[in-house]
Formats: sequence, structure tokens, C-alpha cells
Amino acid sequence: MRPRSAGWRTRDDFRQASGVLLVLREPPAAPLATPGQPPVIAGDPAEGLEVLLALADDGRATALAGHVDLGTGLATAYAQIVAEELDLAVDRVDVVLGDTARGPNQGPTIASTSIQRHAQPLRQAAATARAWLLAEAAASWGLQAEGLRTEAGEVRAGDGRRLAFAALLAGRHVDLLLDEATPTKPEAAYRVVGQSVPRSDLAAKVTGEAVYVHDMRLPGMLHGRVVRPPYAGLDAGDFVGRSLLRVDEASLAHLPGIEKIVVIGDFIGIVAQREEVAEAAMRALRVEWAPFTPVAPLDDLAQALSAHPSQPRVVAEQGDVQAALGQAAQRFDRQYLWPYQLHASIGPSCALADWVGQGADGPRATVWAGSQNPHGLRADLARLTGLPATAIEVVRLEAAGCYGRNGADDVAADALLLARAVGRPVRVQLSREQEHAWEPKGAAQLMQVRGGLAADGTPLGYDFATHYPSNGAPTLALLL
Repeated sequence: MRPRSAGWRTRDDFRQASGVLLVLREPPAAPLATPGQPPVIAGDPAEGLEVLLALADDGRATALAGHVDLGTGLATAYAQIVAEELDLAVDRVDVVLGDTARGPNQGPTIASTSIQRHAQPLRQAAATARAWLLAEAAASWGLQAEGLRTEAGEVRAGDGRRLAFAALLAGRHVDLLLDEATPTKPEAAYRVVGQSVPRSDLAAKVTGEAVYVHDMRLPGMLHGRVVRPPYAGLDAGDFVGRSLLRVDEASLAHLPGIEKIVVIGDFIGIVAQREEVAEAAMRALRVEWAPFTPVAPLDDLAQALSAHPSQPRVVAEQGDVQAALGQAAQRFDRQYLWPYQLHASIGPSCALADWVGQGADGPRATVWAGSQNPHGLRADLARLTGLPATAIEVVRLEAAGCYGRNGADDVAADALLLARAVGRPVRVQLSREQEHAWEPKGAAQLMQVRGGLAADGTPLGYDFATHYPSNGAPTLALLL
């Protein structure tokens, strides 16, 4: 049976539903920017309170998060947290990840921040809901809430009386603000968290039911391809976005079903009725580019990294390292170099976009993408198109994995530009060559270590410094 929340596509759908308890939160301030890291986009007051948790009268809970699952089983972990606090079965908890129209804005999914940032708020949200359920049942029975407990989706009294959560919510709409003072379960009482449970996503993947972004289709959908400039992978220089001299549209006259050729700066996109025609057009289109000045070679990567403009950031500092090293009987000074790395996703990036140009509030857009940073992507798309961010919905679907950012955001912007140009849904698939040439590479690092030991082997001083180029970057379409 489909959960009731499956039909709630926006925050307003949640807020206007009956038979539901919502736990809401004021959007927290964006954390301070960290040099070299992708920015966290501040919450938009126009979107109102964040929905962290919904408990419906069908006996199911829905947890909402801004982070996405990159193959680590995040949805299952979040479901365990909610199930633990509400005393529900894990399979009664649904999880919405990375959907900008519903989920909270929590910035990019990187490293281990998904659990670090959202486990406790989600646990508190479930505890807030549980406290309300106990209080409501206590009031209806004329008992003290402290003498009641929750189990298997019910409130239970010591005398055997039971009230299902669904019965407490029937025909009602309850809004609760997140109460961080609500006690959560002690770790010693955990029965779900910390246990091995089946991952909620694997069965559909094994049986082919899971919809990856590459599989997404819409009625009336067209197919798009992009033609990239010859300065592959370069994102800086006067030539970026200014090198296109001429596009010979007549070079595609022999191909049937070409809907439009879209040229904006150095961005070139082709929209066709059939995918194989779009692919052929991408390779057949004759384009003339101006000469450009290549960047300095990276043959001496250590020199290039150390000479790159930088902003120092001290993570930790204690004592006088220089003085300590001066007293060392034995020095250990080393330099390590980590080169740029391809993320090399097994499937080149893909996205689908739909642009609806008519409506009481003006144009609206929906983009289906494999982004690691849906709210950041939405901000880039708003800047790219001139739409307010609230008029764009980014629906995050699973995609080919990568340990680090690939071309998922870039192809999403490509798809939206093409959808806007033709007023119909457009699916864009990058080629393998485009993915590898233009994906944001895993950043190189130059690590310099200085250490020293006393004569008896006691460590006296340790100094570690790393040069790490920023991995924060706008989408490629904005650059072009």
C-alpha cells in the first residue's frame, strides 16, 4: 500500500493535509563558509518552516532530509532513528531525501555530514511527536503520561488499554515545533539503532524496480545533447564563455527531427525528437572556435599547487612548533603529493528538466538530477535562468555513484536551458568523453609534514600543512 505521504509533493501539501502530525523547525542559519568548500545556501524565508517529520493516520511516518544517499544506506539509517524514537517497525518509516520542494536545506552531501548534521534533529523530531502522542492518550484516559509507553505504533497503558497512533490522528492536523528539550531514549534502551536491518533500497535495485535518473521518462519528452568547447576542463581565463565564433546549423540539415539548436555564449545544445538523432547531431555539428591561451602545464604539480593563490585556514595550533623542532634530536620532514583524480562514474551523468512557461505565478521548472547538493544546484539554476529559487524544484534521483562531485549538476543545468528553449521536457545524457573531460576532478593536494623526536624517542613537535584547491564551483552552464 502506498503511504499517504507519497502524494504530498510540496511542503504546502504536508501543511494542508488532514490526519497528520507534523514536526516543524525554523530554518537554521547557514554555517559559516569554509574556504575551499562548497557554500551552504541559506534557507529561504519564503518557504516557511521546514518539515522534518510527518506521522500520518495510515500508521506510517515520513522523515525528510536535505541530504542524499550516495550508496551508503542513508535512508535506512534515518528510518532506524525515527523507528527507534517512535517505537515503529523500520518498514513503517518512509524517507524523503534531497527533494527541494519538501526536504530541509542541509547543504551538500559530503564526507560523513549526513548523520552528523541530521541524526540528532531527526531524533528530536521523533521524540517531540512521541511526547505529544503520550500526552494525548493520557488526556483521553485520565492518566499521567509518565505511566504510558509506546510500542508497535500504539500508546499502551499498564492496565492493558491501547490507542493506535492512527486513531489519535484521525481527522486532525497537528503542527508541532521541534522541541530540543524533549528527552530522547537512552542508548541503553535502543532496540533498532545499532542493529543490522535490511537496507530499504536494495530490493528494488536488485529487481530492477528502482528508477535511476537515467531511466526517467516523461510524456512528450525530447532528447538533448551538448557540444562542449575545445578548452576541455578549464574554468578560468578570458576565453571561457567567449570563444565561440560560428555555428553552422546547415551542417545538420540531413538529420530528421531536429527541434532546436540553442546557443548562449559558449554553451551549445541540440534538441531532437529521437535520442540517436541528438547523438548524431552532436557529432555532426560544425562549430568554429577562437584560439585560446591554455593554462600553464601541470607537469610540476607541487610547484603549481604551492604557487596557486590561497587563503590560509588554521585548523588547530598549540605551542611553539618551531622552537620544539629546533630542539629535536631527529627530524622527520616529508612531502606528499596527491594528484588530480577522475571520479569516473560508471555511467555518464544524465538529467531531465521540464519548463512550464505559463501560470499565475510565472514560469516554473522541475529538474530530475543525481546531484549531491540539490539546494545548491537549485540556487545555480535560479541564477542561470532568472527564476526565483522557489519556482524551481530539484527532484533528486539516484545516479551513477562517485566519491566526489561528478557532472550531475552540470548536465542538470544543460537540460533546463534546453527545456526552456523548447517549452517541453528534455532529457540530456553526457557522452563518456564529456563526463571525463569536464567533470570537477578530485582536487590535488600537496601535503607538507615536519616532525621531530627527542633523543629518547619522545615526540617534540608536529606540523602539517596542505595546499588544497577549492572544490566549490558553479555549474558549467554558468561558466559557459
